Amino acid sequence: MERKTVAPALIILLLIFNLFFGVSAYCEELKVVTINVWSGLDYEGTLKMGRYETKEIRNNRYQLLVSELGKLDPDVICINEANPLPRFARKLARDLKMDYVQYINLGGIHIGCVGIPVNLRHGDAILAKKGLKLKSLGKERVSGGGIITNFFTFHLSEARQVMGGIVDFAGKKIYIFNTHIHPSLPNKPSFMEKVNAFYDEGKLTKEELTEAKAGIVKGAERRKNEIVRILNWISETAPKGAPVILAGDFNAEVDTEEMRQIIDFGFIDTFAEKNPDTPGLTWNPETNLNIITYYSPGVGEMNPVDRLDNLTQYRIDFIFVSGGIVADDIVESKVVLDREVGGQHPSDHYGVMSIIRIK
Repeated sequence: MERKTVAPALIILLLIFNLFFGVSAYCEELKVVTINVWSGLDYEGTLKMGRYETKEIRNNRYQLLVSELGKLDPDVICINEANPLPRFARKLARDLKMDYVQYINLGGIHIGCVGIPVNLRHGDAILAKKGLKLKSLGKERVSGGGIITNFFTFHLSEARQVMGGIVDFAGKKIYIFNTHIHPSLPNKPSFMEKVNAFYDEGKLTKEELTEAKAGIVKGAERRKNEIVRILNWISETAPKGAPVILAGDFNAEVDTEEMRQIIDFGFIDTFAEKNPDTPGLTWNPETNLNIITYYSPGVGEMNPVDRLDNLTQYRIDFIFVSGGIVADDIVESKVVLDREVGGQHPSDHYGVMSIIRIK
């Protein structure tokens, strides 16, 4: 008789304990890194793209990337400008003991590895620890024409995409999306004023000024349309309410009109959430040795507008979350892969790492 009265009481106590304290017991932390790994190409040439670095420097930079990522030990990595694919993604995944999915977005004219430009098979990839059972969700073209698949490419102009993967983590399906959208100067009054100043200083002709300002407006509009397509594809691909992570190189700051679409859609900017008063620069021409070496004033014949874009500090690499992941679930977010080792940085970008609590 005594057992019959104690057992229900014990069950009630356990239920109360679980209600108030059980959430933390069923949480796990997912560590995500996004990094544009830099192809090292100058994107000039027909048969072959020019390269900034020697083979030795490029290999050393790759080894530094592997070493620094290994120290961070992320569960998921989103990379942009991986080149050539699939070799780069396969090698990085093998060196980090991870699984990968990858999609080409710039390839020129290629059948398999044969084609022109001979050194261009460039795109995005998602890597995940093997226990997370990474699976591909495919990709969606968000701008550009032609035919682009992982085996066959036929296009003569820039194209952009968003790709997706799904992982099993903490008993849930986590939807990961990775993108790299169109680069150009932001459509802000401060930049328009700087371009006008180039004209006043005689660095641009009237025709070049008109072309530059039109290019800024057109570039921002292109990014805006690309982001609309990214958000639409995410809505179509991820079930409503499922945990979603959107990462990559957006080539725009979060206060621009195009990027506000992501926030208005319900995504949380993980870095800004944890570091509201920190700039978090991921493109930093004042400290990044690759930018200083290859894009600094006096290097090459870059026009002043392009040089302004390359030599302006930005936070343009992001990790966004939504779908039941709330602000309190963001444990930490910081700029990573920004450490100089042996006179090198792993890329011309710095990366972002966010630790996200999955309930």
